[in-house]
Amino acid sequence: MMTARSSVKWLALGAALLLAPAAGAQTAPDFAASLKDLMSKSAAGVASQKAIAARQAEALNDGIGATPNVPLVILAARVNPDSAYTPGHLCSPSDANFKEYRYAEHIPYCQRNVTQQMKLTISQHYGVPQTDWSGYEFDHLIPLALGGDSSIDNLWPQPHGDPDGSNGKDKLEYQLYIQIRDGTITQAAAVQQIYDWFTASSMAQKAVEITAL
Repeated sequence: MMTARSSVKWLALGAALLLAPAAGAQTAPDFAASLKDLMSKSAAGVASQKAIAARQAEALNDGIGATPNVPLVILAARVNPDSAYTPGHLCSPSDANFKEYRYAEHIPYCQRNVTQQMKLTISQHYGVPQTDWSGYEFDHLIPLALGGDSSIDNLWPQPHGDPDGSNGKDKLEYQLYIQIRDGTITQAAAVQQIYDWFTASSMAQKAVEITAL
């Protein structure tokens, strides 16, 4: 014969068994939600990395820092290009590399086209052997993003370095690109700042001459 005490015991056991599946059912949605949240965060991270890579690729295509991820070297003094050999040159609609007009100022834009032979010719003039190229950036004196072209007149081997080497100039180029894109600076003023970055007054004067063409 079942006593009152044993009845309570069996009722408690039965309740526990009934509740056990319900507790398990509650765990699954939590796990699924956590997994979904993790996948969402992972997808967002990948999208962010792709966006950063796309911006870097666009900047490189525009001639802003032609050599990414270069060593940060401190130069003893800022190195200037030979103004007689590398005076700087602007893109024009007649250029073989002309692609389109850009910005509100309607500035001709030329695509990057620096061949191995051009690098050999330029480095020979500047006395930079091919074995040392890793320490240099074949820099567009007037960046493509500001309306420069890829002619010999606009290219030179600039030593890597920050703030007085290619790393420092790349930062200035990017700032000027943002300004000219947003219409807060003219092409002439932007090019002037590029030349003024170099200490030689002859280079700054060359900016006046070239933007007057």
